[in-house]
Amino acid sequence: MSFPHNLSEAEVKSRIASAIADTKLKHPALMAGATETWNGDRMDFRFAVMGQSVTGDVQIEPGTVHLHIDLPFVLAMLAERIKPQLESEGRKLLGQPGHPQKRP
Repeated sequence: MSFPHNLSEAEVKSRIASAIADTKLKHPALMAGATETWNGDRMDFRFAVMGQSVTGDVQIEPGTVHLHIDLPFVLAMLAERIKPQLESEGRKLLGQPGHPQKRP
């Protein structure tokens, strides 16, 4: 899944880190044991849902953020239901402050 943006890589990274921190505060039980590791403009992450391990990565590039999620079979069946919400949240996160992200 890819998300276009008009931000600096540093701003994208800051917004992603802030969103993760907010989610951990709002949903501590859900995010218990969740990890994220940054290596430059790449973040690898891991968390558990319904006892299933979910891993993935985020790659920040000029103009685009790529999100890759590895779902176990049990959760993969729900992927199509979750995808629109992830797309919506990604667009909101990467939009300019006070301005919605322009669609290509």
